[in-house]
Amino acid sequence: MRPVPVIGDFAFIPVTWWILVVLMAAAMAALLVVSRRRLRRDAAEPAAWRAWWRRLAIVVVVVLAMAGPAIRGSEAISVSNVEIYMVVDRTGSMAAEDYQGKGPDGTDPAASTRLDGVRSDMRAVRDAFPDSRFSIIALDNAAATELPLTHDTNAVDSWIGSLKQEVTGHATGSSLEVALPMLAQSLAQSHESESKDIRLVYIFSDGEATDDGRGAQAADSAGISWQSLAGVVDGGAVLGYGTAEGGQMRSYDGSDATGEHTQSDYIADGEGGRPGVSKIDEDELQSVAKAMGLPYFHRTGGSGDDPTSKFTDLDIKAITSDGRTKTNARVYLTWPLGLIAFGLLLWEIIDLIRADSRLRLLAGRGRR
Repeated sequence: MRPVPVIGDFAFIPVTWWILVVLMAAAMAALLVVSRRRLRRDAAEPAAWRAWWRRLAIVVVVVLAMAGPAIRGSEAISVSNVEIYMVVDRTGSMAAEDYQGKGPDGTDPAASTRLDGVRSDMRAVRDAFPDSRFSIIALDNAAATELPLTHDTNAVDSWIGSLKQEVTGHATGSSLEVALPMLAQSLAQSHESESKDIRLVYIFSDGEATDDGRGAQAADSAGISWQSLAGVVDGGAVLGYGTAEGGQMRSYDGSDATGEHTQSDYIADGEGGRPGVSKIDEDELQSVAKAMGLPYFHRTGGSGDDPTSKFTDLDIKAITSDGRTKTNARVYLTWPLGLIAFGLLLWEIIDLIRADSRLRLLAGRGRR
């Protein structure tokens, strides 16, 4: 961004733009100097001198308007300057049936899954910030940005509606740290290009790690940690799904006849083919939240859950106490200067009309 000259409470156009302003001002000034010399040479009458001063005023006002003067304001950042990054865990464990909320279309709460809670909470975030830009990073064996930053809330709704657990046969183990490099890259790019924007991060997961630490080792080798993101994250929340008792998960082969809310077999734990049980890892989730400076909320779908307003009703001014809400706020003075220029030009036109009338009158007398 080009530097903007500031004098006291006033700001002007970027420095490089001054070259054009100076050139045009010099050209108009030269014409005024030539005109002044002719007036002196011809011993002009007072009316001619008044016209010259009026034209000087017009030049000054036009140059000031071109300079784009503005005064500082205290305008709050609009919600449209908010970027929301949603990291969504869709590993098989997120299909565990230990969520007490209603499933799709009001199905039996006993068959509701953690993903049902994720969908509901994602919609709450989307509804709370309707003018924001959204990005979704999906997490299973790997992490991928499935929805780059966009204002298209229909795309967000479509993604939420199509959210499925990973195909069981493709699962090789995962952890929250698998998404860490992708999230770090997205936040860094955003901060570099739009440093004044507000960035909120929402993580939806059960925290369960099944990759034997591979994700954490890869992030550590890249020099990335949850704590390293705290400086570019302004708010959000870590939302944890599941219970300490845990729940079983239906297997999913990619077809509509399998997966959550079906009667497909439960995913086996590898020990005698018995159904596996997934349990929430709140220690991991709380550790991530603490490192990023975000609040943690346990989500079970029960009456003890906090209302979604607890993690969506954010005070934008409070989370931007570094002054970003005032940095770009300027009230431009172009319109007042334009009104002054209009008045002076109107005066000039009226004077020219009068002069023309006098010349016509004199010409008419001369023909007589």
